[in-house]
Amino acid sequence: MREIRYYPARWADNRIAMGARASRRPIEIFAAIFVAAGFIYSLHLGTDALGASEAYSAWAAGKQGVGAIVRTPVLHDPGKQVFYYVILHYYTRIFGMSEASLRSLSVIFSLATLVLVFAIGCEMFDDNTALAAAAMWAFNPLAVVFAHTARMYSMLIAIALAQLWTLWRVRKRPSASGAVACGIAGAALLYTHLGGILFIGVGVAMLVRDYIGGKRNPMAWLAIAITMALFMPYVPVARAQSETLIAGHWLDWIGTGYEYPLPLKILVALAAAAVALWFVVSQTGVSDTDGQLVWLGAWTILPGLMLGAGSVVIRPMFNLRYVAPSTATLALLAAAGLARVSVKWRNLLLAGFALACLIMLPFDRPDPQPWRDFARQVSQGGSSDPVFFESGFVSTGNAPSVANDGFPFGYYSVPFDYYFHGSNPRIAIPGFDSPSARMTVEERVLSAGGGWLVSWKDGDAVDSELPDPKRFRAVEKYRGEHLAFYRITPVGK
Repeated sequence: MREIRYYPARWADNRIAMGARASRRPIEIFAAIFVAAGFIYSLHLGTDALGASEAYSAWAAGKQGVGAIVRTPVLHDPGKQVFYYVILHYYTRIFGMSEASLRSLSVIFSLATLVLVFAIGCEMFDDNTALAAAAMWAFNPLAVVFAHTARMYSMLIAIALAQLWTLWRVRKRPSASGAVACGIAGAALLYTHLGGILFIGVGVAMLVRDYIGGKRNPMAWLAIAITMALFMPYVPVARAQSETLIAGHWLDWIGTGYEYPLPLKILVALAAAAVALWFVVSQTGVSDTDGQLVWLGAWTILPGLMLGAGSVVIRPMFNLRYVAPSTATLALLAAAGLARVSVKWRNLLLAGFALACLIMLPFDRPDPQPWRDFARQVSQGGSSDPVFFESGFVSTGNAPSVANDGFPFGYYSVPFDYYFHGSNPRIAIPGFDSPSARMTVEERVLSAGGGWLVSWKDGDAVDSELPDPKRFRAVEKYRGEHLAFYRITPVGK
């Protein structure tokens, strides 16, 4: 009689977390995705000129020491934290200040994010879900943009995911070493960007949810306490930043408050609070997967929801960069959520999404920044003429008319100086005082025989500080979003 053998169904492997049993095939596929992502993230790093914010990163990292770096955001750019600039400072001491070197640090953090997406997926769900999420995130246009930009956001995403991963692990397998690791990751998150407070807050809310559900885990709370203790020395600096943020930076590009009716503001605030409360008090049922989805859902939805509600109730404050970590966990949430409907369709949809992203990549490159061209024009067409930069925050709407102490040297002087090293006088004119700015431009251009204006103003705002057209000729050389470049000469020259 023929022997009949029974084998366990292969689909059962998908229910086993990586922590219990590793499967080589998903890891091998992930390794291929990792290599492909590293190649894509590294393309064109030194091709395009730095943007203004990237040049600011280079300028901050180029300070002489950590003390000077710590003072930089307080004096010039409140809301930005110092950890990224400190890391970039030591990184560029080894690899230099070229565009490729500055951006390559973001590539490293972006690849670390990809590893963490896979690790969180394995820890919370299974290796195939982790693989699907990694494929969805690796070639996402947002992931590529963050990897190609010399700013702190790739670092913010990586550290935020590290904090989520370690918090989940210490919640499931409590240990003192796990609490310390999670606490350090949380402190690093706060030192990277003030937006990290949103994600620490979500973690606290989810631990409160555990407590209400009868799960007592002192090690998870110890991790939060370590985070707070490590951040305490920076609180005076953060307070100074917040004061400047409220007094000045809220008049920045985010603009003044919307004129929404009071009933609408109350309704939005109550709705946001109700959603947050649901995540805290909802019951997860018998399946632990429900709890995982609730954690990921809260981490993905609540930070953006809070900023969105605040934008309606108070004034604009939402920006996708501030909740960048949520864009990575959205891939995990989609991979896990779709798997509950159909694993087959999940795999097909996410594979199609990854393929579509790869097809779009060549057409999704941002417009080149003009700073190299500005430097070339000044060098060739007026090597001794003064270059004017508006002081103050880069503002819109009615904000430019409000006096403030932001960037007294002119924010756009930072990217200009990265590319232009001539001896031309750099002159700061008050961006919030057009008559005074106009007078300074007229006097200095008349004396030198010519000049250049780099402005972040649009339309009538910049026209109000251009010199008298009867006596001076102003030729617009470039016009972009919040950026204009003029050549100014006396009439008849």
